[in-house]
Amino acid sequence: MGCWNGTCAVSNLHIHAGQEVAVFMLLENKESRSFCYGNALYDICPIPFYGEYNDYGAVENCHGFGLNIVVDAIRDQLYEFGQGPNEYHDCVVNKSIFDLELLFEADHEDRLGIQHLRRWESDSHDLSESEHQRDEKGPLTDAQQFELNRLVAKIKQEDTFRRVTHVIIHGDIFKSIMEKWYIEDYVGAGKGTSGYDNNYNRVYFKDIEASIAEYVKQKKEKHEEIKKMMLSMGSHPFAPGLRQTLYSDDFNYNEPCLAIKWMRSFIRGEAMTFGLINVDECVHGYIQEEDWNGLASFAKEALTSAWVNSFMSHTRKVWTKQSGAGSQSDNPLGYQILAQSTMDILAAEKAEYDLENGEDDA
Repeated sequence: MGCWNGTCAVSNLHIHAGQEVAVFMLLENKESRSFCYGNALYDICPIPFYGEYNDYGAVENCHGFGLNIVVDAIRDQLYEFGQGPNEYHDCVVNKSIFDLELLFEADHEDRLGIQHLRRWESDSHDLSESEHQRDEKGPLTDAQQFELNRLVAKIKQEDTFRRVTHVIIHGDIFKSIMEKWYIEDYVGAGKGTSGYDNNYNRVYFKDIEASIAEYVKQKKEKHEEIKKMMLSMGSHPFAPGLRQTLYSDDFNYNEPCLAIKWMRSFIRGEAMTFGLINVDECVHGYIQEEDWNGLASFAKEALTSAWVNSFMSHTRKVWTKQSGAGSQSDNPLGYQILAQSTMDILAAEKAEYDLENGEDDA
């Protein structure tokens, strides 16, 4: 089997052997097909890891706080395969031998996935509604009955394979996103430092990272308060049904701690864009173990994933496996034309905006 250049999931740039990359696992999204968000095809795993592209579609010299977390999470839910008829490609995939090397091999052979044992929520809802309509309003039309039968057959399928794959982001692209990209956070009343009438503040990832210490401090303080309260009541602080209720952060739109605000993306509306690892449960685990350094390190990786996911959303990109596997092409012309055309369009739009609003850079 020959070698080939990798493809950056953000820029589509070629990636040569030995170049540093960030690795994000993706989980096939069978339920949502809304292209309002970047997870129309795949959910992003909320914990990345890092390494060097190895010239054959995989990554070597892997490292990072999240590496073992990701491998263990996939192993725990692994969809297992036996030896297929092609001994060279139909590799055995089972929990007893699963490691990072097998992760990449199984992904390459399209044999990496997890067990998905629950019904898809949208299918279950539609099935329930169709059955209710039949029971309450009498016989269905032929078209309605066909749809009911289709849903029953789909839900009763015994195969629970849900595909997992990985993508890589060119190390320099990843670094630029983490260091140079910013969002504008609305503060209003001219209290900001940028944007229209200084109503916005620029938020960089370094600002979020700097607030992780406060995030952990608040978690620790709340943990100590709850322990005292529960012990005074004669109950264990981690009694069933109490943990999530007591440890959840109250929603505050004006929350000053950026890490707290961004960590909510894993437990509220935006949680639909993440998969494989339940961040909320992991956070509770670190709290239960009183592993505050571990919580800080975990939060940093989770926030990294949230930041990159936000960048993808702002640049209208979709999480998906990239094309180019097998290609050694690294011709720069197409990228140069695309980059220059993009810059020309943005410059023209800015000039038009400045003219309409009476702004003069001079």
